[in-house]
Amino acid sequence: MKPLDLLFPPNLYCAACGNLIDRSRPYSLCDNCRDHFRWKLSPVTERNGIRVLACVEYGLYERSLIFALKYAKDRYCAGIIADIMRDRLRQAGVEADLIVPVPLYRKKERQRGFNQTALIARELARRLGVSCWTRALLRVRETRPMRGLGPSERRENVAGSIELAPGYEGKAVGKQVLLIDDFYTTGSTAESCCEALREMKPAGLTVLVYAVRTPQEEILAERQASLRIGRSINE
Repeated sequence: MKPLDLLFPPNLYCAACGNLIDRSRPYSLCDNCRDHFRWKLSPVTERNGIRVLACVEYGLYERSLIFALKYAKDRYCAGIIADIMRDRLRQAGVEADLIVPVPLYRKKERQRGFNQTALIARELARRLGVSCWTRALLRVRETRPMRGLGPSERRENVAGSIELAPGYEGKAVGKQVLLIDDFYTTGSTAESCCEALREMKPAGLTVLVYAVRTPQEEILAERQASLRIGRSINE
């Protein structure tokens, strides 16, 4: 908790825009921001062979919570996102016995001071009363930032970068495992994580993400990547 939080409790201000609110507002969001959130209500979908459940569409309002957590280091936002995820699980009828967050490379985690998905995962595990294994997955090499990369670039970037930590093989037999991530774009990170998690032999594996990008945005990102490649060739 930041020192000013003692004088100005976070739940008195909208977590997305900072406007003054009262403590009764769900998810600490003002009515305007909550109405602008594009909430996902569809059931679990299968994407590239993995089960994915998203809470919201990725956009200006929705991303503000993650940005506040990652870059402004407003850690209380992890609890808000966990509340959203808990309610989404209930709405979709998805159960979990074990939660695993997407890992950060150790150097990046030291620089930031925390892994935002691990913070969210711990908060969600407390709300569900299940175990959270924050070190079950490892980033074994550093990758480039995903922002601005197209689908093929993202897959190449993350390939071979995530492994199951030693000693976790076969540890989830008969369990429903929930992989937690903040954003889902092409699914390259989620796919790599799921490939590693299957070594734990879970009964089921679902990826729960806070925000998912629309297919149109994925196509646009691919086009932008192609333009960058074209410019580099011409140069």
